[in-house]
Amino acid sequence: MPAYDQNLSVPLLLRIRRSLTFLGVFFAIAVAAHKTLTGCTWLDAVYFFVITVTTVGYGEVSTISAEQKLLTIAIILIGVFGVGYTVALIVQSMVEGQINQALGARRMEQEIDQMKGHAIICGFGRIGRTIAAELARRKKRYVVIDSNQEVADLARTELGELVVVGDATDEETLLHAGIERATTIVIGLRSDSDNVFLTLTARNLNPTLRIIARGEQAATEKKLRQAGADQVVLPAVIGGRRMAALVTRPNAAEMLENFTNHEKIDVELEELLIPPSSPLVGATVRDTAARQRHNLMIVGIRRAGGSMVFNPDPDDRFEADDTLVVMGRSGDVESFQLAQRLACEGRGQS
Repeated sequence: MPAYDQNLSVPLLLRIRRSLTFLGVFFAIAVAAHKTLTGCTWLDAVYFFVITVTTVGYGEVSTISAEQKLLTIAIILIGVFGVGYTVALIVQSMVEGQINQALGARRMEQEIDQMKGHAIICGFGRIGRTIAAELARRKKRYVVIDSNQEVADLARTELGELVVVGDATDEETLLHAGIERATTIVIGLRSDSDNVFLTLTARNLNPTLRIIARGEQAATEKKLRQAGADQVVLPAVIGGRRMAALVTRPNAAEMLENFTNHEKIDVELEELLIPPSSPLVGATVRDTAARQRHNLMIVGIRRAGGSMVFNPDPDDRFEADDTLVVMGRSGDVESFQLAQRLACEGRGQS
């Protein structure tokens, strides 16, 4: 995702740094020159510099030499210009920073308003960041909602996320995130009660929305589903089962981990929708020769009616609007998708 206005102020900051360096060098030269010409103390030399640059004046008739007068004139002209220029840059940086922040927020709001078919991530904690990273890798557009201003600023400025700051359980916040145009919402707040309430609110705002909710307690799953969640994820239960599998079935568990972690192995599980125009409509699993031609494995078929067929028989036929679950390398999946004119369910459209 794009980051907004991160580097716009860099030239201005560089000019401020150069201006402050100039003033520092000028101060040292002016004080040293005055002390050399007059033989005064360092304190008197600094005092002379300050009252000259600030144009306070001496308050008495000057009896200084011509050399001192020329030095004073130079210090007044250069000092007033240098101080004025530096102060102007500092004021400009403050005003420009506020303007850039406002413009960046406005551009982000406009981009969110134009989004359609995106996902919404509620909560940008450890789980939320993991979800966002995976969605970004899969080129699925999304909007983050978080009530913590510091977290939101970090996500926006350093990570380039599209962020809405506010309470995710509030309808206005969800509307600002484009929930009416979104296809999926991932609810990952810390409180189970907040997750249940947010699920109810999201379902009322968008009846066709796919809701994936997090629950801390196993008993919360039933409440979340009654509130309208399509899928419920219990991190503690999943983690416990995974750890138990590593004890009882270590090899199978490790293989499953490899399939779900793209950083360890270049194999992915992908969902491919069969549109009516695809040559797969009416064909059998055997006809596709997915293994021989594309080095893919057809793991399952989600029928248009909702039923799931695991490890389909070679004679099972494909129908329009079925969804294939295939496993293979990314390049092989894309090749199969193009050859059979399939739609990739796992990648979002903006």
